Amino acid sequence: MPLDPRDAIWNETHALLYNTRYAEEIEKALLARWTWLDSISKIAVAISSGGGALAGLVFWKNSDYTFLWPLFTSASTLLAIVSKQLSVADKLKRHATSAVGMSALAVNISSLIVRMKINTDFSTAEFEKKLLGSLDKYGIEYTKLPYDLLLTHALRVKTQQRLNAMLDATPR
Repeated sequence: MPLDPRDAIWNETHALLYNTRYAEEIEKALLARWTWLDSISKIAVAISSGGGALAGLVFWKNSDYTFLWPLFTSASTLLAIVSKQLSVADKLKRHATSAVGMSALAVNISSLIVRMKINTDFSTAEFEKKLLGSLDKYGIEYTKLPYDLLLTHALRVKTQQRLNAMLDATPR
């Protein structure tokens, strides 16, 4: 028995919404990781440079801790260099932009689904065109997603589990 075109549009729209939300959640998770790294590096650099003289004196007065200050300043300097070389600020901007783009697309796809729920006898030609337009937008947004060394298998699995739980809790 052939599949009703409305069912095909319905199924493909839901699949696209899932993929869009997954990409959005991945971008948000990566943005959170890069923001954390950026914050830690800025705090470490600020502590080691701004309070350097005072903290250095405190460490030097107590001979038990003299080894800590060179280790801390070296680590914060290394963190600052790594942060600069990894282009953290650029990654923050790109992930934020991608998350917003995927979020806007998810809202549009959700609106399309609502329209299909309200008008179950929707025009297949009109909604096919809208679905294909959304697929094109998804493809464009997806190609903008940068490769990221912080995107691990564990993050992918955790994000997918969180998304599935979120969707299971959503009334239909």
